[in-house]
Amino acid sequence: MPTAVDFEVAGVTTFGSRPGDSFRYQLSLQDEKLNIWLEDRSNKKQWQSGLLSKAKYVTAANIFVDASAGDYVSCFQQLVSEDAISSLVPS
Repeated sequence: MPTAVDFEVAGVTTFGSRPGDSFRYQLSLQDEKLNIWLEDRSNKKQWQSGLLSKAKYVTAANIFVDASAGDYVSCFQQLVSEDAISSLVPS
């Protein structure tokens, strides 16, 4: 039986490599495993990571000491949020 999602965030983002396109995203945490889902808003193509253990997205070179999997989800959300992206784009 599937377990409940512990934490979930969703929104819309863009990527510099495809500036004219926007994507819906959903980041969810289930049993300390991260799932990343993206959907191209124009053609509805989707991609999903599947459940990733922390070892799949954190290495000794980029670890935040004492950070939980939920902390990483929050960081990932900040990185892809439109507010964060628009603040990086020159006016």
